[in-house]
Amino acid sequence: MAENVEEKKSEVEVTLRRDLGLLEVLMIGIGPNIGSTIFILIGTGTAIAGPGIILAFILNFFVTLCTAFSYAELSSAFPETGGGYLWIKEGLFPPFGFLGGWMSWVGHCIACSVYALGFGAGMLWMIDAFDIDMGMSDNSIRIVFSVLVAIIFIFMNFRGVKSAGRSGIVVSFILIAVISSFVILAAYKMLLDPNSGDNFSNLMPNGTMSILTSMAFTFMVFEGYEVVAQTGEEAKDPEKTVPKAMFLCIGISTFLFVAVAITAIGVSGWENIAGWKDLAIAESAESIIPYFGGDLIAFGIIVGSIAAVNSIIFSVSRVSFAMGRDGNLPAMFGKLHKKNQTPATALLVSGAIIILMCITLPMDQVAAVADILILLLFTLVNIAAITLRKKRPDVKRAYMTPWFPVIPLIAIAMKLILVVTLFDYEPFAWYLAIFVINVGLIIHYFTKGKKEIEKVPLPERTPLTTEELEKFRVMVPIEDEESESLIDIGCLVASEHNGELLLVSVVEVPSTVPINEVDRKLVDERKKMLEKLTRHAQMNGVFARALVTVSHDVVTALIDTAKEEEVNTIVVGWKGFTRTQKRVLGKKMDLLLRLTPCDVLLFKAEGRFKPNRILILSGGLWHVSRATEIAALIAQRNSSRVTILNVIAEEKYIDMARQYSRRLTEILRKVGVPVVVKEIRPETVLGGIVSESIEYDLLVMGSSAVQRVHRSDFGYVQDRIIKNSKCPVLIYKRVAKFEEREADEIELVNITE
Repeated sequence: MAENVEEKKSEVEVTLRRDLGLLEVLMIGIGPNIGSTIFILIGTGTAIAGPGIILAFILNFFVTLCTAFSYAELSSAFPETGGGYLWIKEGLFPPFGFLGGWMSWVGHCIACSVYALGFGAGMLWMIDAFDIDMGMSDNSIRIVFSVLVAIIFIFMNFRGVKSAGRSGIVVSFILIAVISSFVILAAYKMLLDPNSGDNFSNLMPNGTMSILTSMAFTFMVFEGYEVVAQTGEEAKDPEKTVPKAMFLCIGISTFLFVAVAITAIGVSGWENIAGWKDLAIAESAESIIPYFGGDLIAFGIIVGSIAAVNSIIFSVSRVSFAMGRDGNLPAMFGKLHKKNQTPATALLVSGAIIILMCITLPMDQVAAVADILILLLFTLVNIAAITLRKKRPDVKRAYMTPWFPVIPLIAIAMKLILVVTLFDYEPFAWYLAIFVINVGLIIHYFTKGKKEIEKVPLPERTPLTTEELEKFRVMVPIEDEESESLIDIGCLVASEHNGELLLVSVVEVPSTVPINEVDRKLVDERKKMLEKLTRHAQMNGVFARALVTVSHDVVTALIDTAKEEEVNTIVVGWKGFTRTQKRVLGKKMDLLLRLTPCDVLLFKAEGRFKPNRILILSGGLWHVSRATEIAALIAQRNSSRVTILNVIAEEKYIDMARQYSRRLTEILRKVGVPVVVKEIRPETVLGGIVSESIEYDLLVMGSSAVQRVHRSDFGYVQDRIIKNSKCPVLIYKRVAKFEEREADEIELVNITE
């Protein structure tokens, strides 16, 4: 049979795993949109336009929407990492392609400085609230904390710490909860005050032009959809997910901006909001929620700043990394750190720009410079959207801009009008923006024509046919070459159903690195490892396939692969509990066991595995019966002796326990495996089982009917046995859809303490 299997041998496949759903992509954009800016820029925006800030936000929504149409079309056609930079480079002639990337990178770095300064403002409020003497001026305190938060997130991204993932969703929801609390309580106070409408009696006290200036100054709060565009290569179904996330991001953000502006001005009056500047919403909250209103908003500012800094660092490192790969920045920007596999130079230089802006310029000037560069970037993107329709008509566009090219032309005109109005408000910001652009052109002059870093595209994976999906399939996640024992068990389960084995190795890359920029040496090493292990599997007479998948998250990659391949059983290895793991079996293992869509067989062992004596823990659930069937397969292969262990916790269960053991004995004897039954009455269930297992080479168990409210993977006692047992352990868990039937069965062991 092994010879026939060899004839069917296939090569190791490689795939890029898209692991960001709509919610994750949306929250990546929401972070910078409603980060600290919703609290700290409304004060200055109100000082410019008075109550007209409300009109400015509404008009900015429509101006932003025009550009979002272009972004949606381009992201559905060109989902590669780089966003606006790559589209401008593709659609316009040099040096505009470089300038697009340069303004995106530096502009977002400067915007990140605004969010970092917002973090400093929130910390300053908290320090004053708790009457802490820092021995520094208020401005120094703000700068110190701004620099600190920037350094922390740059370092975490440099080390490849997975901070930016799904924790960003939690942070964004906390921020929305803080904003909603302020809006609801402020609206209630407005309803109780018959004079609150007087605060809106003069909508434009500073004239019509002040509306345009306020629009330009606050425009950076709508930049989140540019960050969303950076997720095209990681988003699931990007042609639909990315455009949808963009429009949701803009709509949700606008609603919250307008709601906060209306309620803050309605409660406190626009003159006070304008005078309080960047802490205007915190001051307003003090009058709405006595004792802790300002603290709540300061907490929101801190949380929002963290979300925004996190998202922007994600974006800027990718843009500068892409420019380094393309030869538009020095090659060092396009290289990954050997140990951490992160774009070290891109991150460190980005961090230096962020910190420099925090130290040298006040917040209003920093925000104005960011606005200018972002407005010019969006102008070039709209021009590129028009030219690419003619230049690349062959590219499939899942989303098409309506009323083309009228909407992009309107967007171009409005962006240019807004960017010009900022010269009158903050001329220094314009001088600095011009300086930044000229520095970029000088760098481009010396780097243009540099050879791009070679990119070896990974092949597209061919989906399985309907006939192939119907096969019984066992998946074995592979971590290293010492996985022969896992594969042997997987082969036994697969051969029982005349099925096949799927070996999967996940190459996990940091979130700051696009998945298509993974180190090809790592991929090649995994391929060689799987080729060796595939040969080992096929020597057992089982057809085996191998897959290397590149992803930002190991668990998501394995779960998605199991679903796509319609896997029946996952055989997963666990080498033991360590002091650094704070979950049941470790964070990743817990998530995999709880989210898997199929049966799970966990095997705890190290090295080669050939058991002479097998101990089966008796029980009444289906899990135990299936675990016994697998133990029988192992015993047949290794001529092992099998013992069934009855643990009598209470005498009233003795008849039921013996009934269960007779059923398991029958399973083993049907396939010719000799078996003996042993009964024990220990002082503690856990201690008795662990003590008995010492004399055996393998302990086999079935999962209990795990209750959702309990923090366990296989059941309270089972989890503790796995961690404390001195011999190899094999435990089987049935899929969740069978849980209701199993919960009705009576368990042998009382797992309550």
